Amino acid sequence: MMLNELIERYSQYSDTELMEVYSNKNRYTDDAKQAIDIVIEKKGGIQSFTDRYDKIVAKEMEKSRIKNDASKLYLKGMTKNDINYALTSEVLASDEIQQIIETTSTEVEATKRDLEIKPRTIIGSILGGIIGGTIGGILWGLQIIYSGHIFYIFAIGLGIISYGFIKFFTKQSRNNIAVLIITILSVIYALILGFYIYELFGYHGPDRY
Repeated sequence: MMLNELIERYSQYSDTELMEVYSNKNRYTDDAKQAIDIVIEKKGGIQSFTDRYDKIVAKEMEKSRIKNDASKLYLKGMTKNDINYALTSEVLASDEIQQIIETTSTEVEATKRDLEIKPRTIIGSILGGIIGGTIGGILWGLQIIYSGHIFYIFAIGLGIISYGFIKFFTKQSRNNIAVLIITILSVIYALILGFYIYELFGYHGPDRY
């Protein structure tokens, strides 16, 4: 790639991307190194560029701190307004803090709903487990019947099938302990059902006779 093309390419990089390239420029060709230096010089020189990058890093770290603090306070029962008054920053503007608190509260509420064990969780998990386990068990049994071999890696597929049906009915993830336990039980049921189907019908592979 020609020098001018490299300059044009690096000119389109964000400060974060350009700093990553600059930090590893010893791995690049001489033309690439020269192009990096030219682009940084156009951006005000290495000192100005480094100062801007440091501010970006500091801002991202501050966002992470505000998010962690907001999450802890929200879990303690504080409202979004209370948290907004409690958290201050010398780096972030008030509207940025408010946006982080809003996003964090939404994420925390979603996590709480996901982990909550409700009647719908139990009923949906059992229903999904039975349907997923039955379908998986039939497929497992057919696999043994027509191949004559037991591929336990297929159990991963059984888990995916069972979990898929359970998640469909509960709208909750495997992070929910009830969903996780019933998914495991559904896979065990599918394995047992598959072996039972095989015992019932026997081997029907191509070399049966």
